[in-house]
Amino acid sequence: MAITEADTVRRERPADLSEVFALEQANLTAFPSLMLHFDGAWLTRLSPGNPARRVNSLNIYDPADDADIEARLARAGARFADAGIPMHLRWTPLVPTALDDFIDARGWQRYAPTQVWAAEIPEHGLVAGPARPLGDEYRMHRLPLADWLRDFAAVGGTEAGKVAPEALAALRASLEKVPAELLALSLRDGADEPQAVLLGVCDGALIGIFDVATRPDRRRQGLAASLVLYALSYGQATGAGKAWLQVIADNGPARDLYRRFGFRCVYDYHYCRMPPSL
Repeated sequence: MAITEADTVRRERPADLSEVFALEQANLTAFPSLMLHFDGAWLTRLSPGNPARRVNSLNIYDPADDADIEARLARAGARFADAGIPMHLRWTPLVPTALDDFIDARGWQRYAPTQVWAAEIPEHGLVAGPARPLGDEYRMHRLPLADWLRDFAAVGGTEAGKVAPEALAALRASLEKVPAELLALSLRDGADEPQAVLLGVCDGALIGIFDVATRPDRRRQGLAASLVLYALSYGQATGAGKAWLQVIADNGPARDLYRRFGFRCVYDYHYCRMPPSL
């Protein structure tokens, strides 16, 4: 069995999957794909031109939907091939055990371990967190999407590949389809230069927090914490009772920050792909 990142890929299944299912639904709202195909509880998501795996993956939302695994994987694979996109199976605790056994027996590779965290937002009172007062030179701005994308690129994004022109264009195309309120925040200095950004998706009782990015030379100065605190406070003001986010499993600094805001890990997910020989 060929498994990459074996030390960090986890396949724990919570006894109660209701919160997992609710956050997976929120994930679909926050990250729309250009094309969808349902096969029972198996959902193929395709977004040609967008490098993000989460909008180019096979997702399954019922652990009991395990009939005809081989044929359904083949049909999903054909859809990916027709779109010119490598096939990725996104593993969550909702994936059927029989499918796990099937891909393990055929040597599928597991990689990119990620965690979904959530925190309760108090209905009243101050939102707690580690944010400290910023200098008078900083100002928080809520921006239109196009301006936020410009600031996201200016601070370097969450990684270099995310701010390439084609990646930014694909991100904009996806975010423009979000059927919920976007909270596009930029923290700028006295020269009106962006120093850190955050994107929130306000979806009823949930607020998702994504794309928290800080200029490399301004990290560990409390800028990200201030953005998160603002987003949580905004969620509280608009009726959200829970915040959620996704964090790379080995991103220690980010996990430490979110833990201090009361976030906890709800479940792990990762991606699976066929070995090159298949």
